[in-house]
Amino acid sequence: MVMNLKANILVVDDDELIRNMVCLLLSSLNYLPTPAQDAIEAIDCMKNHNSFQLVLTDINMPQMDGWELALHIKDLIPGVPVVALTGEAPNVILNKLPGSGIDHALFKPVKLEVLRDAMSSTLQSHWIKYASEHTCRALIISRRGERLHVGTFGK
Repeated sequence: MVMNLKANILVVDDDELIRNMVCLLLSSLNYLPTPAQDAIEAIDCMKNHNSFQLVLTDINMPQMDGWELALHIKDLIPGVPVVALTGEAPNVILNKLPGSGIDHALFKPVKLEVLRDAMSSTLQSHWIKYASEHTCRALIISRRGERLHVGTFGK
């Protein structure tokens, strides 16, 4: 059986313009973005919906920053990838990544191609890991346009 997977992505940014722009970009890439204006709203979304395959978050936000949010998300749903989208200096962010709860970092302004490739590779890695933990025989992944198709056989 082959499934067409459209990823639900939680987009967290306190800047409404950036949040809306990122949601539009993700929609244009056939993802299903859900906006959250801050970390508190994001945690509520994760608790109430629990259907997100990826969280894309800003780092600098009021009340709770992206670093703390990532740790909360990993406590709620350990396997969900968290990707930072930040305007901070790359060398500062990249040095903090190991053990932070944030799996990858993208830097503002982000180009559509960079966002597309980052989402695709992060989600593909996540789905391969999930499938390997939950199936016994085989996983087939093929690219058809911008959609990822995953099929599993046997149990």
